[in-house]
Amino acid sequence: MAGQELAGKVAIVTGGTRGLGLSCARKLAGAGAQIVVTGLDKARGEAAAQSIGPSARFVQQDVSKSADWPAVMRAAAEMGPLNIMVANAGISNFVPIELMDLDTFRALMETNLKGAFLSLQNATEAMRNHGEGGSIIMMSSVMGRMSAPANTHYSGSKAGIRLLMKAAALELGAEKIRVNAVLPGITHSDMTAGFDEAETAPALIPMKRFGAADEIGDAVLFAASDRSRFMTGTEMIVDGGLVAR
Repeated sequence: MAGQELAGKVAIVTGGTRGLGLSCARKLAGAGAQIVVTGLDKARGEAAAQSIGPSARFVQQDVSKSADWPAVMRAAAEMGPLNIMVANAGISNFVPIELMDLDTFRALMETNLKGAFLSLQNATEAMRNHGEGGSIIMMSSVMGRMSAPANTHYSGSKAGIRLLMKAAALELGAEKIRVNAVLPGITHSDMTAGFDEAETAPALIPMKRFGAADEIGDAVLFAASDRSRFMTGTEMIVDGGLVAR
């Protein structure tokens, strides 16, 4: 998708300082949006915003902490009414059930599920206040529809995001606030750095390769734009056919 179809729009991308989040932020900025990117690492965040360009600003944030949200929302409001929220921030690790301690379980749920809810809640308030609607895009995963060993907590969090999205779409549709989810498959990122593509992809993925971060960014851009104006409550699966099996 080319051009400036998001010109005049304001977007927040949580976890937008690297990986899929940074790709999403670049896609939105490339289409003309002004962007607030958030993340935990200040140096990385400032470098990411600079790499995106003058339309981007970094705000340091832990998405799971309510106290961190006002600064993010103020930064967006200084750019204009919030039109797009990409609830992307998330973490992943592989822990078998018998080795899972509650601190590990809680930490992942705090970031992935609570963080997604706070993104949804804050975006809803901002979009209601200006009354023009908007697009909320929640980053789930194909691991929220299927799973693998040592993924109980991660799959649980991503499945939860899918249902947060659907419930919110029902609740907010009449207010022109669209809520959709993007479900990446195995995609080149920090989370999959240790995966062997040559061994894994042919066995699992009909398209015989991992996804690229900008392919996820393209799906997010579509969901953010008016091209998806009659879509809400939808799961956009971008996985090379993985869950078609």
